Amino acid sequence: MRRFLVLTRSMFLMNLRDRSTLFWGFAFPIGLILLYGAIWGGATMGGVSAITWLMIGVVVLNIMASGMIGDSTWFASARDKGQLQRLHATPLPPLQLIGSYVLVRVLIGLIQAALICTVAMLVYGATMSLSGLALGFGLAVLGLVVFIILGQAVGAAAPSVRSAMAVGQVIYFPLMFLSNLFLPLEALPGWLANVSQWTPATMLVDLLRTALIPQMVATQAAWVNLLGLGLYGLLGLLVAVRFFRWSPR
Repeated sequence: MRRFLVLTRSMFLMNLRDRSTLFWGFAFPIGLILLYGAIWGGATMGGVSAITWLMIGVVVLNIMASGMIGDSTWFASARDKGQLQRLHATPLPPLQLIGSYVLVRVLIGLIQAALICTVAMLVYGATMSLSGLALGFGLAVLGLVVFIILGQAVGAAAPSVRSAMAVGQVIYFPLMFLSNLFLPLEALPGWLANVSQWTPATMLVDLLRTALIPQMVATQAAWVNLLGLGLYGLLGLLVAVRFFRWSPR
């Protein structure tokens, strides 16, 4: 247990000292919410204030970016540099390494989400239901785990760091605009909206908005979104296990 705690602490500090994590995980989403608030602060979306609606979108965007770009490239980089191979040669059990990594990424993701919401509420008056915080917390953890798994699947299947980054971006950027994060599904062509409602980001943002904003009406049943996220996580896990390797080719 002590070894697990020491490893977790070390990974946590390494992440917080990483400049790219500090910028893309903390500065960028907070800057994004400040920008959106300055533009649409007085507007409404989905029957609620625009900043409240957009706040949840930025949280999910950050979760998605952390998995599809951050985790995928970390895995590929650690493998290609031989770091995974060296860790595999130590007495450290693989499950402890995986558990520590996932715990750290989830903790950092929750801290980032809390900061985004705090800034939106303090600066622009965004609101959320306190009674829905416990449910929202659980859903955020679920979303973080699913996107971590998907990121690991991309990193495992990609032959190099560059290809992992490219594949992650190819998935991330379309989902950014088509997953109801900043552009309502109603604004999309019918056929595209029908496709977009089945993306993992759309399912997660739908669950979080209805949990934290009581006035919001879900685009589809909660059990459908939960089942969909579970299936995405299972698919990602199968791909990650299938293509996992400790050493570079």
